[in-house]
Amino acid sequence: MRKSLIIVIVSFVIVVLLVNQFVDAPTFYNPKDKLEFVLKEKQNDRLDLIYLEILAGDSLNIDYHYGLITSYFSYLPSNRTIKEQDLIDIYWTYTEYTEKHANDIGFYSLGLISSMKQDLNNALIYYTQVSNDTLKYLNNSIGRVYSELNDLEEAEKYFKKEIEAKGNLEGAYSNLINNYYSQRRLDDLHELLNDREARKYFPSHLKRYMYLSKYNLFRYFETVFSHTYSNQNLVGFLGALLVMLSWLFYLRRIDIYEPEKWKHILLIFILGAIFSEFTFLLSDLNSMFTGFNLNGGVLNDLLYCIIGIGVIEELVKILPVILILKYTRAINEPVDYLIYGSVSALGFAFAENLLYFNSYGPQIIMGRALTAVILHMFLTSLAAYGLMLNKYKSSKGILTDFIKFFVLAAIIHGLYDFWLINQTASRFALLSMVILVFCFSFFNTLISNSLSNSDFYDEHIHLNRRKLQSYLVYTLSLVLMFQYLSVSFKFGHEEGWISLKNSLISGGYLIIFISANLGTISIKHRKWKPLQIKLPKFTLKLEYNPNDVIGQEFDIKAISVNRDLKRLCPNKGKIVKRETVSENPDWYLFELESKKEILEFNGRYILIKAKSPNNPIRINRNTDVAVFVFLSDEKIEQEIKLREDFLFKGWAKLT
Repeated sequence: MRKSLIIVIVSFVIVVLLVNQFVDAPTFYNPKDKLEFVLKEKQNDRLDLIYLEILAGDSLNIDYHYGLITSYFSYLPSNRTIKEQDLIDIYWTYTEYTEKHANDIGFYSLGLISSMKQDLNNALIYYTQVSNDTLKYLNNSIGRVYSELNDLEEAEKYFKKEIEAKGNLEGAYSNLINNYYSQRRLDDLHELLNDREARKYFPSHLKRYMYLSKYNLFRYFETVFSHTYSNQNLVGFLGALLVMLSWLFYLRRIDIYEPEKWKHILLIFILGAIFSEFTFLLSDLNSMFTGFNLNGGVLNDLLYCIIGIGVIEELVKILPVILILKYTRAINEPVDYLIYGSVSALGFAFAENLLYFNSYGPQIIMGRALTAVILHMFLTSLAAYGLMLNKYKSSKGILTDFIKFFVLAAIIHGLYDFWLINQTASRFALLSMVILVFCFSFFNTLISNSLSNSDFYDEHIHLNRRKLQSYLVYTLSLVLMFQYLSVSFKFGHEEGWISLKNSLISGGYLIIFISANLGTISIKHRKWKPLQIKLPKFTLKLEYNPNDVIGQEFDIKAISVNRDLKRLCPNKGKIVKRETVSENPDWYLFELESKKEILEFNGRYILIKAKSPNNPIRINRNTDVAVFVFLSDEKIEQEIKLREDFLFKGWAKLT
């Protein structure tokens, strides 16, 4: 494992050095290009400074004045680059110009500043000084003031006037829609929704509400799927795909006894992605008929996180598993319940990640891979575990077993979200990370129990924990590197370094926790570990397991002076099986790379046993072993082996 970490660290050092040397920030030939880039990529840049730079060469463009003022007031006073009074003085200067358009910009801007400061009466006074009553933004801004004053009828007039003038259509339509919705004027909203121009300014949640209120499910789901899959960018899609594949191939690695067919894996993934969209339907129905929503109250939000989020999301994720269970024979061993549950969750998370990566950019790819995605996998597996227990262990009835674990999954989901969502509880947001880390340990137990009780259990097949750990370290690091490269090539190496540094600080430790807990699956045939709260593993160091060396290659060199042993060694070979000889399990069948015939003895296979029980055979460690040869070929395949079936040929060193 130390080797894996060294490889990862060295790889990152090399990549970072190369990126710093050859990747520069994007170059802009004028500030307008920079503004377009920042707005498109949703980059966290100082928009107010960009607008100031543009206005230095284009001082009579109302769009840039509007952008300057709105971006200026989006920052806290301590983060503003110029003093508020200096900004006001700039626009008083405009009011003194003889050119009418400049004069109008001055008075409009003073009104907008007053509006931003909630000085509504002065805002109206400044707005009335504008001579051009169709100036872009003016009527929408006046309507906003009347909305704040709760004069919705007057506000509506000005929003419509802005639309008639074809000014700030996005702002005017959005405000008019909110105006109608606040008054529950559904007929007017439907009329707007039927207008192709107005429709594109409807927020997705309100558009869904309108279609659902008319039971227009076709339009409803068209809106839902469009919200998820339209306007996707390549980096976001590749990020979601990489995260999904990383965990999918992890699941393939633990499915060691009877691997699932790819057609069934693909089917459950597609079902998981499709059913994820039903989250919107169930949430909208809940909101429409019960009015149960987040409101900032501690108890209300806690219950909503458990019921309105946890129950709904866990339901849509487990339904594909139930369909596969009912209509196929694909699920035929305990671990299949977890595999199909996890892949269904990966379909759900893939669709969810497309939304997140499109909205927030590549900077959050690593965070999602280490938190939300694995949590979705665990929680769906936990619900599926109840179905599995009913068949393989429990006898309380399928509903009892399933509901118990389903409710537990919903509660864990709700608690995790609650500390992140509720403003009062957010001061304890660290508790969400604590819950997540303990989920890694629970997931380990679920997987261990399911593999230990497989109907296809084969003592000759072993899960290589060292390779599993290395796989997790490598692939999760690859996701981090993808994020770093995506940010660097899009925004420059400095932004890439900031993203990498922040990800390592906020989530680097999760790579260790995940690899330590999900890379150390212990299989004990027909044993059931209890599901209990226990400290997860915090180190990548593997506890000794005699099966870890199975499948590993070693060099073997004779120590004893023995003619037959000297003929066999030096040699290379592989441990292929752990053997029990005369009821002692600490023997191994060793296959030599170079076959050496010794009289009547088989020259391909030998038996080895550690010389000292205090120094067992381990990977990357020199071990003195006793070497035994078979008296006949049939003894190799004989299931019950006795000490007298072999001849001791001396001592050798395994390296």
